Amino acid sequence: MNTYGKLTVRGANWLFFIVLVLQFGVSFAGILGVQIYSAVTGRELSEDTLLNILLVGTQLFSVVIPAMLYLMLKGISVRETIRFKTIKLLHVVLIAIMGIAGQFIAQILNLPILLLLSLLGEIPPSPIPIPHTLDGFIISLAIIAVTPAICEEILMRGIVMRAYEIRGTKTGLIISALLFGIIHGDIKNLIAPIFFGLIFGYFVLRTGSILAGMLGHLANNAFAVFLGYLQENYLVQLPFLESDLFFFLSFVVAVLIFIPAFILFRKTTSIEEKAPIAGMKQDLKAAFLNIPMIFTMVLYLILQVFAIMEIVNGLPL
Repeated sequence: MNTYGKLTVRGANWLFFIVLVLQFGVSFAGILGVQIYSAVTGRELSEDTLLNILLVGTQLFSVVIPAMLYLMLKGISVRETIRFKTIKLLHVVLIAIMGIAGQFIAQILNLPILLLLSLLGEIPPSPIPIPHTLDGFIISLAIIAVTPAICEEILMRGIVMRAYEIRGTKTGLIISALLFGIIHGDIKNLIAPIFFGLIFGYFVLRTGSILAGMLGHLANNAFAVFLGYLQENYLVQLPFLESDLFFFLSFVVAVLIFIPAFILFRKTTSIEEKAPIAGMKQDLKAAFLNIPMIFTMVLYLILQVFAIMEIVNGLPL
């Protein structure tokens, strides 16, 4: 069957696996390049600078470039597939609100896994660099908020979800959300990306625009950077930021804000829903019982075993 010019589930699955593998390859190449640079120049880069280089490198060379190459090599229309379309100002505001409020909801969703892992040992902190200065904050916004919002949305909502919509709109939304959790490669942060995968995908489906997913992604990541910046630099002045009470109240307020914003967004948008071609059981088989996804899951499970061993041993492996 000639699939040139067509987006397929099989093609999206292989692309997803390739992206996952490239993330390790690009990270290794980045670390090697920094070591060579240090050896040649005699200058050591700071840990934050190294992490920023790796974050940008993986987003560009292992996510968005392979995704765009896939579309071009397959002769697939980028504009139609990715769904570049303007969105209304009202929806911009609502999506930004839900993206920010979703941060606290996602933290609660991650808690059960974190609590279970904490029984095994001390959970290592996130490797994402936290800015200490205003300049660092601006750089972090560009690297941690803007870059993933563009690159990951093009891959996950622009290609992967679009491909699985062939099997039905809900199928595309659910499968792409599950894979969004997997591509983060961190068992400590599995449920939150799945939640956001559902939310960002819903934004895209209701507005018909990838820009909606990018905006929600951007708002969420930017707020996380802002919150981390405050906690890192103003904790003495604002000790409340690390209290359990702040965490609880933030969750309650986030829910109270998120629900009406979601209802209004739903009432002011529409969707052309494609009926499923099979039941969810068959869709899950189509998604995961194939060679690229089996490879993906094996790789993911190996990574999580190492992550759990790191927690148990208390030292990086």
